[in-house]
Amino acid sequence: MIVAFFSFSTRQEYYTIPAVPAMALLVGGWLAKESDAEADAADRRAGKGSSAVLFAIAVIGSLIGLILLISSHPPAPGTDLATLLKKNPQDYDFSLGHFLDLTPQALGAFRGALLGAVVSLLLGAGLNWFLRKRGYPMRGNLALALMMVGLLACVHSAFVTFSPILSSKPLAVAIQRHYQPGDIIVVDGEYHQASTLNFYTGIPLRVLHEPSGNLWYGSKFPDAPHVFETRASFDALWAGPTRVFLWTDQEDPKELRGEKRYVLARSGGKSILTNRPAGD
Repeated sequence: MIVAFFSFSTRQEYYTIPAVPAMALLVGGWLAKESDAEADAADRRAGKGSSAVLFAIAVIGSLIGLILLISSHPPAPGTDLATLLKKNPQDYDFSLGHFLDLTPQALGAFRGALLGAVVSLLLGAGLNWFLRKRGYPMRGNLALALMMVGLLACVHSAFVTFSPILSSKPLAVAIQRHYQPGDIIVVDGEYHQASTLNFYTGIPLRVLHEPSGNLWYGSKFPDAPHVFETRASFDALWAGPTRVFLWTDQEDPKELRGEKRYVLARSGGKSILTNRPAGD
Protein backbone atom coordinates (compact mmCIF):
# COMPACT_ATOMS: atom_id res chain seq x y z
CA MET A 1 0.00 0.00 0.00
CA ILE A 2 2.85 2.39 0.80
CA VAL A 3 4.54 1.76 -2.56
CA ALA A 4 1.22 2.10 -4.41
CA PHE A 5 0.45 5.35 -2.60
CA PHE A 6 3.79 6.97 -3.39
CA SER A 7 3.63 5.80 -7.02
CA PHE A 8 1.29 8.74 -7.58
CA SER A 9 3.98 11.23 -6.55
CA THR A 10 5.88 13.24 -9.15
CA ARG A 11 9.06 12.22 -7.28
CA GLN A 12 8.09 8.55 -7.25
CA GLU A 13 11.64 7.33 -7.93
CA TYR A 14 12.70 8.50 -4.45
CA TYR A 15 10.00 6.43 -2.78
CA THR A 16 9.46 3.35 -4.94
CA ILE A 17 12.83 2.34 -6.40
CA PRO A 18 14.31 1.27 -3.02
CA ALA A 19 11.40 -1.17 -2.68
CA VAL A 20 11.94 -2.78 -6.11
CA PRO A 21 14.86 -5.10 -5.12
CA ALA A 22 12.93 -6.40 -2.11
CA MET A 23 9.81 -6.98 -4.22
CA ALA A 24 11.91 -8.74 -6.88
CA LEU A 25 13.34 -11.09 -4.23
CA LEU A 26 9.86 -11.87 -2.91
CA VAL A 27 8.50 -12.59 -6.39
CA GLY A 28 11.59 -14.61 -7.36
CA GLY A 29 11.34 -16.67 -4.19
CA TRP A 30 7.70 -17.47 -4.85
CA LEU A 31 8.37 -18.41 -8.48
CA ALA A 32 11.16 -20.77 -7.38
CA LYS A 33 8.86 -22.31 -4.77
CA GLU A 34 6.11 -22.76 -7.38
CA SER A 35 8.50 -24.42 -9.85
CA ASP A 36 9.62 -26.96 -7.22
CA ALA A 37 6.09 -27.78 -6.07
CA GLU A 38 4.10 -30.88 -7.09
CA ALA A 39 1.84 -30.61 -10.12
CA ASP A 40 -1.33 -30.54 -7.99
CA ALA A 41 0.06 -28.31 -5.24
CA ALA A 42 -1.63 -25.07 -4.18
CA ASP A 43 1.32 -23.01 -5.46
CA ARG A 44 0.94 -24.51 -8.94
CA ARG A 45 -2.77 -23.72 -8.97
CA ALA A 46 -2.04 -20.18 -7.78
CA GLY A 47 0.53 -19.84 -10.58
CA LYS A 48 -2.01 -20.86 -13.20
CA GLY A 49 -4.59 -18.45 -11.81
CA SER A 50 -2.17 -15.51 -11.61
CA SER A 51 -0.90 -16.17 -15.14
CA ALA A 52 -4.49 -16.07 -16.41
CA VAL A 53 -5.08 -12.74 -14.65
CA LEU A 54 -1.82 -11.37 -16.06
CA PHE A 55 -2.80 -12.49 -19.57
CA ALA A 56 -6.19 -10.77 -19.23
CA ILE A 57 -4.47 -7.54 -18.14
CA ALA A 58 -2.02 -7.89 -21.04
CA VAL A 59 -4.90 -8.30 -23.51
CA ILE A 60 -6.55 -5.12 -22.22
CA GLY A 61 -3.24 -3.25 -22.30
CA SER A 62 -2.51 -4.49 -25.82
CA LEU A 63 -5.94 -3.39 -27.06
CA ILE A 64 -5.34 0.08 -25.61
CA GLY A 65 -1.92 0.14 -27.27
CA LEU A 66 -3.40 -0.86 -30.63
CA ILE A 67 -6.05 1.85 -30.35
CA LEU A 68 -3.34 4.44 -29.64
CA LEU A 69 -1.29 3.05 -32.51
CA ILE A 70 -4.20 3.31 -34.96
CA SER A 71 -5.09 6.84 -33.83
CA SER A 72 -1.50 8.11 -34.11
CA HIS A 73 -0.09 9.81 -37.20
CA PRO A 74 3.59 9.65 -38.24
CA PRO A 75 5.18 13.12 -37.99
CA ALA A 76 7.02 14.64 -40.90
CA PRO A 77 10.78 13.89 -40.99
CA GLY A 78 12.81 16.33 -38.91
CA THR A 79 9.83 17.51 -36.85
CA ASP A 80 10.70 18.69 -33.35
CA LEU A 81 8.68 16.55 -30.92
CA ALA A 82 8.12 19.56 -28.66
CA THR A 83 5.96 21.21 -31.36
CA LEU A 84 3.59 18.21 -31.30
CA LEU A 85 3.02 18.18 -27.54
CA LYS A 86 0.47 20.16 -25.57
CA LYS A 87 1.32 21.34 -22.06
CA ASN A 88 -0.89 20.58 -19.04
CA PRO A 89 1.03 22.03 -16.07
CA GLN A 90 -2.01 21.60 -13.81
CA ASP A 91 -1.58 17.81 -14.06
CA TYR A 92 2.17 17.59 -13.45
CA ASP A 93 1.75 17.11 -9.70
CA PHE A 94 0.65 13.53 -10.41
CA SER A 95 2.71 10.57 -11.55
CA LEU A 96 2.66 10.19 -15.34
CA GLY A 97 0.97 13.60 -15.61
CA HIS A 98 3.11 14.36 -18.67
CA PHE A 99 1.39 11.48 -20.48
CA LEU A 100 -1.48 13.89 -21.08
CA ASP A 101 0.88 16.05 -23.16
CA LEU A 102 0.82 13.45 -25.93
CA THR A 103 -1.30 14.11 -29.02
CA PRO A 104 -2.05 11.74 -31.94
CA GLN A 105 0.72 13.51 -33.86
CA ALA A 106 3.18 13.14 -30.99
CA LEU A 107 2.28 9.48 -30.51
CA GLY A 108 3.25 8.93 -34.12
CA ALA A 109 6.89 9.43 -33.12
CA PHE A 110 6.62 6.37 -30.85
CA ARG A 111 4.89 3.97 -33.24
CA GLY A 112 7.79 1.50 -33.36
CA ALA A 113 8.23 1.41 -29.58
CA LEU A 114 4.48 1.16 -29.04
CA LEU A 115 4.09 -1.72 -31.48
CA GLY A 116 7.05 -3.54 -29.93
CA ALA A 117 5.56 -3.11 -26.44
CA VAL A 118 2.19 -4.47 -27.56
CA VAL A 119 3.77 -7.53 -29.20
CA SER A 120 6.07 -8.20 -26.23
CA LEU A 121 3.28 -7.87 -23.69
CA LEU A 122 0.80 -10.05 -25.58
CA LEU A 123 3.23 -12.82 -26.55
CA GLY A 124 5.02 -12.92 -23.20
CA ALA A 125 1.89 -13.02 -21.05
CA GLY A 126 0.16 -15.42 -23.48
CA LEU A 127 3.07 -17.87 -23.53
CA ASN A 128 3.38 -17.66 -19.74
CA TRP A 129 -0.28 -18.60 -19.30
CA PHE A 130 -0.11 -21.37 -21.94
CA LEU A 131 3.06 -22.94 -20.50
CA ARG A 132 1.84 -22.81 -16.90
CA LYS A 133 -1.44 -24.35 -17.95
CA ARG A 134 0.56 -27.20 -19.54
CA GLY A 135 2.57 -27.68 -16.35
CA TYR A 136 5.83 -25.94 -17.35
CA PRO A 137 6.21 -23.07 -14.85
CA MET A 138 9.97 -22.70 -15.43
CA ARG A 139 9.37 -22.18 -19.16
CA GLY A 140 6.65 -19.71 -18.25
CA ASN A 141 9.18 -17.78 -16.16
CA LEU A 142 11.50 -17.69 -19.17
CA ALA A 143 8.67 -16.27 -21.30
CA LEU A 144 8.11 -13.56 -18.67
CA ALA A 145 11.82 -12.72 -18.61
CA LEU A 146 11.96 -12.40 -22.40
CA MET A 147 8.82 -10.27 -22.29
CA MET A 148 10.49 -7.87 -19.85
CA VAL A 149 13.61 -7.65 -22.03
CA GLY A 150 11.40 -6.68 -24.97
CA LEU A 151 9.43 -4.15 -22.93
CA LEU A 152 12.56 -2.53 -21.51
CA ALA A 153 14.06 -2.27 -25.01
CA CYS A 154 10.89 -0.49 -26.18
CA VAL A 155 10.95 1.83 -23.15
CA HIS A 156 14.58 2.67 -23.86
CA SER A 157 13.76 3.38 -27.51
CA ALA A 158 10.93 5.69 -26.43
CA PHE A 159 13.24 7.54 -24.03
CA VAL A 160 15.73 8.08 -26.86
CA THR A 161 12.95 9.59 -28.97
CA PHE A 162 11.81 11.72 -26.03
CA SER A 163 15.33 12.74 -24.98
CA PRO A 164 15.26 16.23 -26.58
CA ILE A 165 12.39 17.07 -24.22
CA LEU A 166 14.12 15.62 -21.15
CA SER A 167 17.65 16.79 -21.89
CA SER A 168 19.45 19.90 -23.10
CA LYS A 169 22.39 17.99 -24.59
CA PRO A 170 21.97 19.36 -28.16
CA LEU A 171 21.94 22.86 -26.71
CA ALA A 172 25.03 22.11 -24.60
CA VAL A 173 26.85 20.91 -27.72
CA ALA A 174 25.93 24.14 -29.51
CA ILE A 175 27.29 26.20 -26.59
CA GLN A 176 30.55 24.24 -26.53
CA ARG A 177 31.18 25.10 -30.19
CA HIS A 178 31.19 28.82 -29.40
CA TYR A 179 32.10 29.06 -25.72
CA GLN A 180 35.16 31.06 -24.75
CA PRO A 181 36.62 31.42 -21.24
CA GLY A 182 34.76 34.18 -19.45
CA ASP A 183 31.45 33.60 -21.23
CA ILE A 184 28.39 33.15 -19.01
CA ILE A 185 25.51 30.68 -19.24
CA VAL A 186 22.25 31.82 -17.66
CA VAL A 187 19.13 29.72 -17.09
CA ASP A 188 15.81 31.50 -17.53
CA GLY A 189 13.98 29.60 -14.79
CA GLU A 190 14.93 27.06 -12.14
CA TYR A 191 18.36 25.41 -12.21
CA HIS A 192 16.96 21.87 -12.48
CA GLN A 193 15.22 22.72 -15.75
CA ALA A 194 18.58 23.09 -17.51
CA SER A 195 20.93 21.18 -15.21
CA THR A 196 22.10 19.00 -18.11
CA LEU A 197 23.88 22.06 -19.53
CA ASN A 198 26.14 21.95 -16.47
CA PHE A 199 26.50 18.16 -16.80
CA TYR A 200 27.54 18.15 -20.47
CA THR A 201 29.63 21.33 -20.54
CA GLY A 202 31.13 21.28 -17.05
CA ILE A 203 30.54 25.03 -16.91
CA PRO A 204 28.84 26.61 -13.86
CA LEU A 205 25.44 28.11 -14.57
CA ARG A 206 23.81 31.35 -13.45
CA VAL A 207 20.09 31.34 -12.67
CA LEU A 208 17.77 34.18 -13.63
CA HIS A 209 15.38 33.54 -10.77
CA GLU A 210 14.93 34.56 -7.17
CA PRO A 211 16.84 32.24 -4.79
CA SER A 212 14.78 29.07 -4.54
CA GLY A 213 14.86 25.32 -5.10
CA ASN A 214 17.79 23.10 -4.23
CA LEU A 215 20.32 25.94 -4.55
CA TRP A 216 18.61 28.30 -2.10
CA TYR A 217 20.17 27.01 1.13
CA GLY A 218 23.73 26.88 -0.20
CA SER A 219 23.43 30.37 -1.64
CA LYS A 220 23.16 31.74 1.92
CA PHE A 221 26.72 30.74 2.83
CA PRO A 222 29.18 33.67 2.77
CA ASP A 223 31.63 31.84 0.48
CA ALA A 224 28.95 30.65 -1.98
CA PRO A 225 29.65 31.58 -5.61
CA HIS A 226 27.41 34.07 -7.36
CA VAL A 227 24.59 32.09 -8.97
CA PHE A 228 21.30 33.98 -8.88
CA GLU A 229 20.80 36.95 -11.19
CA THR A 230 18.22 39.65 -10.69
CA ARG A 231 16.48 41.37 -13.56
CA ALA A 232 18.78 44.38 -13.13
CA SER A 233 22.00 42.35 -12.98
CA PHE A 234 20.94 40.30 -15.99
CA ASP A 235 20.16 43.43 -18.00
CA ALA A 236 23.67 44.68 -17.22
CA LEU A 237 25.20 41.37 -18.31
CA TRP A 238 23.22 41.29 -21.55
CA ALA A 239 24.23 44.83 -22.47
CA GLY A 240 27.85 44.33 -21.38
CA PRO A 241 30.89 43.11 -23.30
CA THR A 242 30.67 39.51 -22.07
CA ARG A 243 28.96 36.91 -24.25
CA VAL A 244 25.89 35.54 -22.48
CA PHE A 245 24.16 32.28 -23.42
CA LEU A 246 20.55 32.29 -22.20
CA TRP A 247 18.70 28.98 -21.88
CA THR A 248 14.95 29.47 -22.12
CA ASP A 249 11.82 27.46 -22.81
CA GLN A 250 9.87 30.57 -23.77
CA GLU A 251 9.33 31.68 -27.36
CA ASP A 252 9.67 35.34 -26.37
CA PRO A 253 11.31 35.70 -22.93
CA LYS A 254 9.94 38.72 -21.13
CA GLU A 255 13.46 39.58 -19.91
CA LEU A 256 14.57 40.16 -23.52
CA ARG A 257 11.61 42.07 -24.86
CA GLY A 258 12.94 45.04 -26.70
CA GLU A 259 16.50 43.70 -26.50
CA LYS A 260 18.57 42.46 -29.43
CA ARG A 261 19.09 38.68 -29.30
CA TYR A 262 20.49 35.97 -31.55
CA VAL A 263 19.24 32.38 -31.71
CA LEU A 264 22.15 29.96 -31.34
CA ALA A 265 20.18 26.68 -31.20
CA ARG A 266 16.71 25.22 -30.65
CA SER A 267 15.80 21.72 -29.51
CA GLY A 268 12.97 20.07 -27.60
CA GLY A 269 11.00 23.27 -27.11
CA LYS A 270 14.05 25.03 -25.62
CA SER A 271 16.40 27.64 -27.05
CA ILE A 272 19.82 29.14 -26.50
CA LEU A 273 19.82 32.89 -27.14
CA THR A 274 22.92 35.06 -27.08
CA ASN A 275 23.69 38.75 -26.94
CA ARG A 276 26.38 38.40 -29.62
CA PRO A 277 26.27 36.96 -33.15
CA ALA A 278 27.77 33.45 -33.36
CA GLY A 279 30.74 34.68 -35.41
CA ASP A 280 31.81 37.34 -32.90
